[in-house]
Amino acid sequence: MLLQALCKRTAMPVALKIYFLDRIPGNTLHQIAREIQIQVNLAHRNILGLYGAFQDSKRLVLVLELAGRGDLHRLHTAMDRPLNEEQLRGAVLEPLLDALSYLHTRGICHRDIKPENLLYASDWALRVADFGVAINITEERAVTRAGTADYMAPEVERCPLKSAPADNKDDLSLAYSTAADVWSVGVLAYEMLVGFPPVLTAATKGGAGAPDSGRSGATPQLSFPASVSAAARDFITSALALRPEDRPTVQQLRAHPWMTGAAGAQGTGTRASITRVSPSQGHAAPTEGTRHE
Repeated sequence: MLLQALCKRTAMPVALKIYFLDRIPGNTLHQIAREIQIQVNLAHRNILGLYGAFQDSKRLVLVLELAGRGDLHRLHTAMDRPLNEEQLRGAVLEPLLDALSYLHTRGICHRDIKPENLLYASDWALRVADFGVAINITEERAVTRAGTADYMAPEVERCPLKSAPADNKDDLSLAYSTAADVWSVGVLAYEMLVGFPPVLTAATKGGAGAPDSGRSGATPQLSFPASVSAAARDFITSALALRPEDRPTVQQLRAHPWMTGAAGAQGTGTRASITRVSPSQGHAAPTEGTRHE
């Protein structure tokens, strides 16, 4: 449950993420502890702040920075049209890749990058949120199917679900890396430009028996509208390489010619705003929320 609250001492508005202890499966308690341990040590302009946590007999509560403009999913839905390339680069991808670069250099894989987990503060600065399935791969292996299906990389999707935290930790063949977040960035970029996530079946994502799934540089077959530039297509398809070792790092994506303007992209000198549309024009800023899948 997410609630908005006011700090009595500072009068600062905050968000409360509430876990009810009697509803939490015993095998997921460690995930909440890991969420707190990871997020409380992060300090970056584009990552949602965790101020603290407390527990009583019934609840475990995380006190979070309030991102009052809402999440990218609702904002995108309210706009009722795809973003243009300048908006996508400036208002979404630049801050997102900066945040992921900060995380990845610390060994942290978010594992659930999607529009619902990208929030906007009052000044329209993007905040990466929800570290509920994040993992520090310098401390433990990532071997679990975690995240949201539409944005899940092939190497994550093939992992089994677990009944206990220690399951599969010794299976090196299942281990994956921060390249899983890069795949999610590719899916998100496609969705923002086209209007919906790419349709990726088990075959197109390199499942068993899929043609060319093991070939170096292989990518899913994607359809783009004519309005999407060749440079944007290259950015997306590179992020969606079927083999994780063929994907660029987030730092390399940040330096992609489409991002820097070297490919002829316009408007890269300043960070674009995702919206300045007033409510009278039918595009009011949405409230904070999450779509559960």
